[in-house]
Amino acid sequence: MSKLSNCLQMIQLLMARPKLKINDLAEELEVKPRMVRVYRDELEKAGIYIESERGTNGGYSLDRRSILPIRNFNSTEVQELQIAIQSYLSKQPDLETTLSNALEKIKASQRDQSLSSKHFYFANDYLINSEVGNESEHYKNLYQAFNQRKKVMITYEAASTNTVTIRTIHPYAFVVYDENLYCVSYCEEKEAMRTFKILRIHDVKVLDQNYYLPEDFDIREQFPHLGFIRDPQKVELIIETPFSNQVKESIYNDDQVIEALPQNAIRFKATLNGEQSIKKWILGMGTKAKVIAPEKLKDEIQKEIEQMLAHYN
Repeated sequence: MSKLSNCLQMIQLLMARPKLKINDLAEELEVKPRMVRVYRDELEKAGIYIESERGTNGGYSLDRRSILPIRNFNSTEVQELQIAIQSYLSKQPDLETTLSNALEKIKASQRDQSLSSKHFYFANDYLINSEVGNESEHYKNLYQAFNQRKKVMITYEAASTNTVTIRTIHPYAFVVYDENLYCVSYCEEKEAMRTFKILRIHDVKVLDQNYYLPEDFDIREQFPHLGFIRDPQKVELIIETPFSNQVKESIYNDDQVIEALPQNAIRFKATLNGEQSIKKWILGMGTKAKVIAPEKLKDEIQKEIEQMLAHYN
């Protein structure tokens, strides 16, 4: 039989039986054990992975996540799925545990996530603006340019002056921070790294010019130096069920402290960034969350609630 026929037959055998020793496979295929290893290598080149386990109970087994016609997600699909899930959770926070677990399983199944971690960063994801998701054509074009290492010409409106300028940039990474998506780029006009809020970009034109992205660039290391973090707040909350369960299962900062209280409530303490995200996260929990500190945040939440009540008086 040909190599292709034997590869297909090997898949069929491993689909029918959970695990087969290499000698048994060789006997079924009427080849030497060495050829079984050759077929395994050929299948892996096609994205179909054969797991190997040593020992008395070992053998070859088929990784069913990679069997045709189902193929693994690529890094772009995983990142867009992550944005879509976080956007949806801003409206349906009660599904956080289920959807977050599902996303982690998808990410765990990928064999190469270095691109995702080094060049895409969720700085704080208490909530994400629903407009940030896949409908942002500018984001799609910028990310495509990033994947192809193509320079981009953007028309950008500055937040402080509303001045519109044209910049040529080299996309390095993407950051979700305080409900918005940013493109971290080298700007040719400024000859320095800059962050561009995607909602402030008027136009994107991908150029037929390549740029060099340093191998050692890692957005997780660069983020603290990019000017995003302003006035972090040490927050203390009393959170009641059902939100207390969700918060206990999440990590908002390395310094967070969670103290169990009666009736499944918790006292939550952590240093958080992103003023608007913090307030909307707390307001989203309604009467199940109470601000203990800081006083400024407590006053701002109270003012928001009073303004809401005024609409009904």
